Amino acid sequence: MSAIRVVHAFTYFHALGGVSSILRRNWEGDARHGIASQFLAFFEPDDHRAERVRGLDLTWRNTIHQARQRFCQNLPSGAEVVTYSNVLGMPFFADLDGASRRIGILHGPWPDQTKHVRSVRGFLDGVIAISSQQMELAARLLPELAAERVAFLPNPSGHDGFETQQPPLQDRPLVVGYCGRVQREQKRVERLPKLVDELNRAGVSYRFELLGSGPGLAGLRRQFAGNPNVVLHDRRQGEEYWQVLRNWDVLVFVSDYEGVPISLIEGLSVGVIPLFPRIGSGVDAYVTRVKPDLLYPPGDLTAAARALQSLARLSEAELAALRRRCGEIVQPHLGECDLAAMSAFVRRIRDLPQISCAAFPPRPFYWSDHCPFGLLRRLWPAGFWRGNLAPTNR
Repeated sequence: MSAIRVVHAFTYFHALGGVSSILRRNWEGDARHGIASQFLAFFEPDDHRAERVRGLDLTWRNTIHQARQRFCQNLPSGAEVVTYSNVLGMPFFADLDGASRRIGILHGPWPDQTKHVRSVRGFLDGVIAISSQQMELAARLLPELAAERVAFLPNPSGHDGFETQQPPLQDRPLVVGYCGRVQREQKRVERLPKLVDELNRAGVSYRFELLGSGPGLAGLRRQFAGNPNVVLHDRRQGEEYWQVLRNWDVLVFVSDYEGVPISLIEGLSVGVIPLFPRIGSGVDAYVTRVKPDLLYPPGDLTAAARALQSLARLSEAELAALRRRCGEIVQPHLGECDLAAMSAFVRRIRDLPQISCAAFPPRPFYWSDHCPFGLLRRLWPAGFWRGNLAPTNR
């Protein structure tokens, strides 16, 4: 079986976020599943840190016109399939990619996602999504895609099997952790000090740990300074990362919106109980299966603290039962499930007839093509990535 030549395109390859993490798994494991992959990172320099990865070195000062030039200069030749994570860049790169098939990967909701996905009608041969909600969104907004052209992509756990090694809770604090990008946008990490205050007010014996980095970390260091119950680990990788995660009892999120965070799946794989806001994400079904009251009202840190207080009062048998449920839920995410699903879907789409736009009209002059991305984002916040490229067969 010959390998399929695939180019994966996204904003970043080396970043901390979940999409970048998945792309790095593709980089490491695609070949084992019959895919010869290369990667384009729009906003990273072409620094040769990883073979088969090319950076366009774009910034918010660049324009769509410049981005298109750099895309052409760096695009690997002979790609059969191009995947666009969260369909970013597709409207003004699709006429340049030369692929016979295009796949959009929907990793989760973001502001104005509906408008953005609608804007790529006619460009896609298939969509693979990380949750049933994202699959339903694709089916609703892209009706030209038959059911066989929309599939589920399980976020990877990073483990081949389930394990749990938390010591008994008796005579020790409940260990509560936050893992991910430390930023206000989407993640709302400025809410974490309020959560800690509520735990103090409720008299919960706890240790709060943060694992990650980002622009909000310095502010949290100042706010948590002198609190003996708070540990800030910064970013960890490899076994150091897993050593921290395995010691947690609970993984908490305070986000405004999410898909299915990889950190949550990784936590489930080592028996860490999730606490998540009820924001209508793909996580709701996971958390409800563990314990329904672990979904709390968005932004209500008092309710989140009450849920943690309730967990701290459970018996060891009850906590063990919750951890076993974590293990049951994470089964579809173990091993190389994501790589196998991606490979199978790419082959299916390659074997189906092409329905994406194959011939594009000449791109006329657009004033927006010559405005910096930063200016477009302010003037056109709902569509700065959409461009104005219209397929001929929409």
